[in-house]
Amino acid sequence: MTLARVAQHAHVSVSTVSRYLRGQLKVNPETAERIDAAVRELGYEAPPSAAPPPAPENSPVVALIVPDLVNPFFAELAEEIAATAAASGVALVVGVTGQQARRESSLSELVARTEAVDGMIYVGIHRRNPRLVKAISGGLPVVVLDEEIADTSRADAISVDNYGGAYQATAYLAQLGHRRIAHVAGPPELSTSRDRLRGYREAMEHAGLPVDEALVLHGPYTEQFGASTFPYLTGAAEPPTAVFAGSDIVAVGMLSAAGLHGLRIPEDLSVVGCDGIRVGEWLRPKLTTLQQPVADLARSALDLVQARIEDPGGERVTRVFPLHLVIRGSATAPAT
Repeated sequence: MTLARVAQHAHVSVSTVSRYLRGQLKVNPETAERIDAAVRELGYEAPPSAAPPPAPENSPVVALIVPDLVNPFFAELAEEIAATAAASGVALVVGVTGQQARRESSLSELVARTEAVDGMIYVGIHRRNPRLVKAISGGLPVVVLDEEIADTSRADAISVDNYGGAYQATAYLAQLGHRRIAHVAGPPELSTSRDRLRGYREAMEHAGLPVDEALVLHGPYTEQFGASTFPYLTGAAEPPTAVFAGSDIVAVGMLSAAGLHGLRIPEDLSVVGCDGIRVGEWLRPKLTTLQQPVADLARSALDLVQARIEDPGGERVTRVFPLHLVIRGSATAPAT
């Protein structure tokens, strides 16, 4: 009889059973009863090495998986989650995937197999991760944060209103008087990209403006992609006077490279980004952007994963936070 069978029978993760039986984790009475019942019914006997004296603290251990720490948004999100975890007495371990699907998959499996980890906050950059799905099915408490991941409907999920934010940003540019508005979007398969593109299209439609498909560009959320867009934008039959960029780091690349193409920001091209990373305040001009509620995302993710560790059988929770437009100097009315 293995610990995994006990966990499966009790509908909790292996790490939850292991730490509960060692006296290192306090769970709610209903969960404790399910584990105790599974131990009795299956006749499980813990080996001596698996039953050390109770640990001095009962804090849970949570794994945070992020795509990278190069993009300031992911770095700030990880920093906020780490600070919130420390203040809450939660032990946090961080895994970085380098935006590689293979590493997202292998880290998901590693966390699921590690008894010392009680739950996971997962920030992915690829639409599919079968090993993550398997980990969730196996009882690992998981909160999916930011991007929507296919087949993870059993996991708690936290996101922002990407559609509403994109609509707000595009409508703001239209209100300034821009009629040729481009959208530099993220990878087309990602939920954030799709929702922001939809918000952009509907805002253009409601403003009575046509969408020039030549001015809708898809690429990775990187500074290099933003810098590489100018030949396509300036080479259009009717170049845009404004751009809504689906990521601040993309907008940073655009502001950095604009001068190389003879453009001034915002006199020749207005730019609005999305994420609200701190570096946007250091640019000249300062970046107009959609602000992500990073502190709320971090607090909510930790609250949910802790609640799921204590009560694996609770109803699935989804939370959506708004994006707020922060007006700075990178967008202005078009030149007449």
